[in-house]
Amino acid sequence: MRVLITGSTGLLGCALQNQAGADKQLYGIYYPARVLTKALRAAQRPADVTNTEDMRAVFAWAKPDVVIHAAAIGSVDFAEKNRAQTHAVNVGGTTVVAACCKDFGARLVYISSNAVFDGTRPLYSENDPVSPINYYGQLKVEAEQISATCGVPCAIVRPILLYGWPYPDERGNLVTTWVKALRGQQLQSVVDNVYSKPLPALACAAAVWEIVNRNCSGIYHIAGADHVSLHQFALAVAAAFELDHALIQAVPDSFFPQLAPRPRDTSFDTRKMERELGLQPVPLASGLRQMKADA
Repeated sequence: MRVLITGSTGLLGCALQNQAGADKQLYGIYYPARVLTKALRAAQRPADVTNTEDMRAVFAWAKPDVVIHAAAIGSVDFAEKNRAQTHAVNVGGTTVVAACCKDFGARLVYISSNAVFDGTRPLYSENDPVSPINYYGQLKVEAEQISATCGVPCAIVRPILLYGWPYPDERGNLVTTWVKALRGQQLQSVVDNVYSKPLPALACAAAVWEIVNRNCSGIYHIAGADHVSLHQFALAVAAAFELDHALIQAVPDSFFPQLAPRPRDTSFDTRKMERELGLQPVPLASGLRQMKADA
């Protein structure tokens, strides 16, 4: 099976390459301004997902049976401040990729987000109505609709709060931020009234490959096992990496002036993932222990 991964140097893009079976011929694209400093499993080439000519050349090169569209601007605050640029990538890029999938006869797996929900009524199932409260979430909803109606078999994957080791110079995540800060003996203020189900990127990748291998369509919520506050998450990171938990202080979300509003709790109901993909959510302690071992 030939598989094209957009955003191949992102956290999930790298994890997908790590978790792919030997039967997969992998092709990846990355943002043209990036310089690859570390070898990746997939054959790689730079491409701009917003450029139709670029992407048609990529599809002609990769000849994909399946496309996993993970490329996106992932910063909620950047999206709020830079609306035109983020719309061009997160919606315009998805439009281009979806059109290419239809023209080249490829299945589509679109990587969405928990940001499609307002965080007032967890645990969210795949059947719950979307209700984003920031611009980033609005764009994810729009891109989901484009993907679902593009005329090819499509699965929509909604991960939540991914963590893991990023590709060199790529955007970090809460775990890498906290580990670096705590190793430097820096005090960390972490909110105790925002909740999630932290998800190892490798576990998310494993779920995506199950969706690909089982030829699934529709929406899938992917999450870890533990429903914790971000403060509890930070304490778990300190314990797993044997760092000083006394440096972590609990604060309310009002402590941080943020450009974009954040939902309080978009945690997922994972019963569909468990039932249809045969996967159990990864406990937080296990995911962090594996991340430390992989350092």
